[in-house]
Amino acid sequence: MSKTLDRRGFLKAAALAGAAGLAARTSAAESAPQQALPQRVYKPGAYTAKAPGISSDVTVRAVFDERRIVDVLVDVSGETKGIGADIGDLMAKRMLDAQDCSVDGVSGATVTSNAARTALADCMSQASGTTVTVKLEVDGAKIEEDLEKVVPQEVVKTEAVVLGCGAAGIEAALVLQAAGVRTRLLEKGRSCGVSNGSQAGGPALAQTRVQAALNATVSVKTLYECQYGFSRGTVDGALLRKCVSEGERVVSSFMDNGVNMGLRRDAYGMGFRARHNFADKEGRQLRGVDRFGPLVKKFEAMGGVFETEREAVKLVKTGGAVTGVLVKRGEDGAYVRYDAKAVLVATGGYAGNDAMIREHFGDINVMPLCNTLSNGAGFRMVMEAGGVPDRNWALCCNEFGGANRKCAKQGKAVVRSNDALRFAIYGGLIVNAAGERFMNEQYLSDRPLALGGEMSLRAGRYYAVLDDEMFARCRDEGIFAYYGSPKAWYVGETGFAGEKLAKLDRDMAEALERKWAASGTLAECARAFGLAHLEETVEKYNALCRKGEDDEFFKSGYLLKALNGRKFWVVEYEPSIWCTFGGVKTDAHCRALTPALSPIPGLYVAGVDNGSLYASPYYENEGAALGTAFTSGIVAGDAMVRYLKG
Repeated sequence: MSKTLDRRGFLKAAALAGAAGLAARTSAAESAPQQALPQRVYKPGAYTAKAPGISSDVTVRAVFDERRIVDVLVDVSGETKGIGADIGDLMAKRMLDAQDCSVDGVSGATVTSNAARTALADCMSQASGTTVTVKLEVDGAKIEEDLEKVVPQEVVKTEAVVLGCGAAGIEAALVLQAAGVRTRLLEKGRSCGVSNGSQAGGPALAQTRVQAALNATVSVKTLYECQYGFSRGTVDGALLRKCVSEGERVVSSFMDNGVNMGLRRDAYGMGFRARHNFADKEGRQLRGVDRFGPLVKKFEAMGGVFETEREAVKLVKTGGAVTGVLVKRGEDGAYVRYDAKAVLVATGGYAGNDAMIREHFGDINVMPLCNTLSNGAGFRMVMEAGGVPDRNWALCCNEFGGANRKCAKQGKAVVRSNDALRFAIYGGLIVNAAGERFMNEQYLSDRPLALGGEMSLRAGRYYAVLDDEMFARCRDEGIFAYYGSPKAWYVGETGFAGEKLAKLDRDMAEALERKWAASGTLAECARAFGLAHLEETVEKYNALCRKGEDDEFFKSGYLLKALNGRKFWVVEYEPSIWCTFGGVKTDAHCRALTPALSPIPGLYVAGVDNGSLYASPYYENEGAALGTAFTSGIVAGDAMVRYLKG
């Protein structure tokens, strides 16, 4: 791609030309309904264009005769499975039927839909020789319809509704149904395998059978003191204490239903092994439907009802209590009202709402590497129902390496999608957009979640600087060897020992081509990215390296390596996230609170929508987000059972 568009620019500009293999196909122009077509004359032929989606370029190939679009093919194969990767045929059909690019997008896949529309507009521009504009949707925009006037086409009666089949939602649904509460579990996506909870690495839990079997039990006290102490009292201590106590119930819900769990190593030197994983007996990591499917099956076997493509749009209130939810049905766009005595909002945060991210973290590009179906709708609905936000807003930043939207292979496989991304967490020189050092780079390797990620987020865009020696040795020997295999570097020994960047030559060439890396003299690299102070920064940094002491930001001496020679590389990174934090204020029973701090009857919030559980910055122990999401679902489920049983 010869140019990169940020999210804001993407909403204003057409995509650039390109070519790629095409997977999703709809070719039925003759079946399109008769309609008034735009008065355009096309040069017959096939035209191809692409536009940036969430995790890949979306490519459109359109075939034209003189008056109409004859065929449209949309390749979304690089987008997120279960979300954007499923909409190619549908978007192609809509555009072919309409003979236009400005068609309705697919709910929950706004960015991918926009990319398809933008690419078709480019194809139409090429074929017609004129500029074709396209109407795009903004992520997380409020529903334009007057929901107060909506008459639902169907009313469903139940006792409890759980919004979101993520980590919190599936646990709460199991608790409710096991207690005999008739429960509807509603998922916005097309399966139980699209949520962050079904895809993320694993949860931090205390006092589980998995830990006991390995003689590695982490006490409730240890995990609680770690997380509550890190929060400095800014989260609800009573709620967190309840959540930390439910670790074994999470493990039981999986292992008793055939989903094996294991225990991960202590990656960041916390002194305990709290983070679990999901793996079969052959060690294969279980994700998506493989992970959550057995739990849904159990829920349904107990009498629960699981429905997909159900987008909640408004909570229903009777008096001061929440008594249901209005939902938009995916297959036909019809509205359904679910009447219930209690509703749990567990919709997964706001990673798919760029405007909401910018509101809280500044006008910067933040790349979501997670489920973008979560667009802040849950938070919005609770606020409209009388809730109040809590104080902490944070992001769970990518701890496995850098990210950049220009990287063609970017996505959930970010840790290995391009070897040039790895330099972000290797402890070498990092500079900001002015070319100045702004942090202790060791935090990006040793404490990437709580500290390094926050620092990179503050910078907005940051750059790794390396010389020819660092390039070659990381490729051939690895970063640990490059620094002399320092025994004091715990993360180096546990995470980087033996890691070599075998594909670095090829991957760096791709980065250079796509303009998210530059090479040459320091002056040339500085000009490529406008890094005004890069040369003087490297000179100052080299002086610290020669002295063997970082008296600027106090990085460990074993990570100080001077940058020399005639050829350098500079690699550009943007902040990227696995999920969001910040949301509704609740009490210790996950009950949504009013501004007067009284609970809203019938309304509960769990997972990352619960703003009372997550600190800012994010907890330093890995797996805290997922662990707290699972356990808060259990706490919320227990509270809902007590409420419903009277």
